[in-house]
Amino acid sequence: MSLSIRIEIEGQPPRVVEAGGAVITLGRVEGNDIVVADARISSRHGRFVRRGEGYAYEDLGSRNGSLVEVGTVRTVSRPQELLPVSAGARLLLGDLQAPVVIVVVRAPVGGADADAGGTLVAARALAGQGAAPEPTDAATLRSLFQLLRDLSGRVETQEVLTRIVNAVLERFPKARAVAIHMTDGVSEFVPEMVRVRATDGPAPRMSTTMLRRAVERRELVAYADGQGAPSASVMGLAGAVIVPLLAGDDVIGALHVDSRDAAFSADDLGFLAIVGTHAAASLGSARRFRALQLDRQALAQENAALKALPRPILGNSDTLKDTLRQMERVARTQTSVLLTGETGTGKELAARFVHAYSTRAVKVFSALNCGALPENLLESELFGHKKGAFTGAVRDHAGVFESSDGGTVFLDEIGEITPAVQVRLLRVLQEREVQPVGATRPQKVDVRIVAATNRDLKAEVQAGRFREDLYYRLAVFPIRLPPLRERRGDVELLAEQFRQAATARHGKRVPGFTTEALSTLARYPWPGNVRQLEHEIERAVILAQDAEPIGMADLSSAVTGGTPLPTTQLAEAELPVGALHEVMEQLERRVVARCLADHGHNRTRAAQTLGISRQALQAKLARWRDQGMPLVEGEGGGAEP
Repeated sequence: MSLSIRIEIEGQPPRVVEAGGAVITLGRVEGNDIVVADARISSRHGRFVRRGEGYAYEDLGSRNGSLVEVGTVRTVSRPQELLPVSAGARLLLGDLQAPVVIVVVRAPVGGADADAGGTLVAARALAGQGAAPEPTDAATLRSLFQLLRDLSGRVETQEVLTRIVNAVLERFPKARAVAIHMTDGVSEFVPEMVRVRATDGPAPRMSTTMLRRAVERRELVAYADGQGAPSASVMGLAGAVIVPLLAGDDVIGALHVDSRDAAFSADDLGFLAIVGTHAAASLGSARRFRALQLDRQALAQENAALKALPRPILGNSDTLKDTLRQMERVARTQTSVLLTGETGTGKELAARFVHAYSTRAVKVFSALNCGALPENLLESELFGHKKGAFTGAVRDHAGVFESSDGGTVFLDEIGEITPAVQVRLLRVLQEREVQPVGATRPQKVDVRIVAATNRDLKAEVQAGRFREDLYYRLAVFPIRLPPLRERRGDVELLAEQFRQAATARHGKRVPGFTTEALSTLARYPWPGNVRQLEHEIERAVILAQDAEPIGMADLSSAVTGGTPLPTTQLAEAELPVGALHEVMEQLERRVVARCLADHGHNRTRAAQTLGISRQALQAKLARWRDQGMPLVEGEGGGAEP
């Protein structure tokens, strides 16, 4: 068989797709080796990876996930975890309530036959023409009836296996041993139940020749002594039988019976064929029941773990734990919360934490960046408006307070709002009511406000730019989020989390960090905090060689070079001297120049790190170039990169 894989998609017009190679990607968009144009599939959903002479499947961090189904066993596919697939395996992709089902029509398998040479004297199909004969003697029929009655309603796998093996031994006094082997979800057969008569020595060994034929042709296979030179697996036996256990067309196991005293007759084969059919049905039901039990237990454990989860924010430092304890305590109340801290410390994540641990968790969480909108649009988004209230108001619009009634509203960059908006926001906090723009009367709302800022609001109050009464309404319970440099030991945990996410997102296999790289990351003070660390790790994953850990060469010069000091430790001598606007201009040029250097003069990435648009960065560079102060030597003219 060639080293390629064939698949077809259930529920679509018959179409077999074949692809080959060491890695076969599967996703929704062009560029994948196998394209499945379905909204439930991620753009890069998963891939088949060659392992030896076969293939295994790996999910690439898809939005809705993947299950690999082999026989009756379903396994969740996770990034960097390869699940072997063979012919007949099914991939359940995307929405797992109504998945896209991909069937592996053909896949290569490896392995040599160590027991070739067995002599086959009977091979009977288990269904259709040429099926094994039905038993006719009364004793055999009674034995079958008793077994089927015993199997009825059994849902425990071990109990089903025991009753089948005991029934076969009782029916055949000449049988030396009976064994039931089950597939391990790939291609191997694992003995699940073996019974050997006390005086007959070691456990039996199945002939791989007989087993292969039984599995490939879905038929009962029997051997009798005297028909040729026997292989080692049947040496000393008078007869042996292998019955494949079929669930539909899938082989889930094999029933193996052997005898030293006599071969098995046609009636014996008929009995074993019927036993195999009903054994497969009972074992399939037992396995499905067990799978459901395991799924239920896993779900219960996951729910319990989620409920017991101390925080959705990763970190073990004492400073972070202290902050989280404060957040947990205030979350159970209805108090307004003010989150303060440097940019990139995770204020929105903290706000979601407060909401998730509150009695409002089942209601809406809405987030609004107050610094991103001009005053008129911000008023409309916060308080809503009525049709005709202003040009362009063609219909009523519910503001964030009205649409989040009963839930939590997160107002980021609260220090940026104008005095007019401050007055209206104060009314919401005092009266618990909101009046849309253009409305004649207010309406009651029940919302909890979590605000955030990286400004010193007390200083803003003293400067007259922020209302004192509003400040005290918002800062009923202020919480400072610690910068990453104060969270000892958390950098390593966060770096590993970001590495796993980035490798799944970009379809790379980057196993970890070198000791030197991890130590360097831990020593760096991270002025951009968690957001900067996340961008740094993503960049390192992209640069790292596949299957190689992240090393020093993959880190940016800002991290590996001289460690920058926090701004509070800058010496006065390092600051420019002059008028304030000139000093600010020089400092801005320094920051932009360093950021561009850190990102290899990639302006898109530099703009993302600086928190501005690429167009805004281009405008700054053009202005400085026109002033004769280009940031890059030789940038005096010509097209920009």
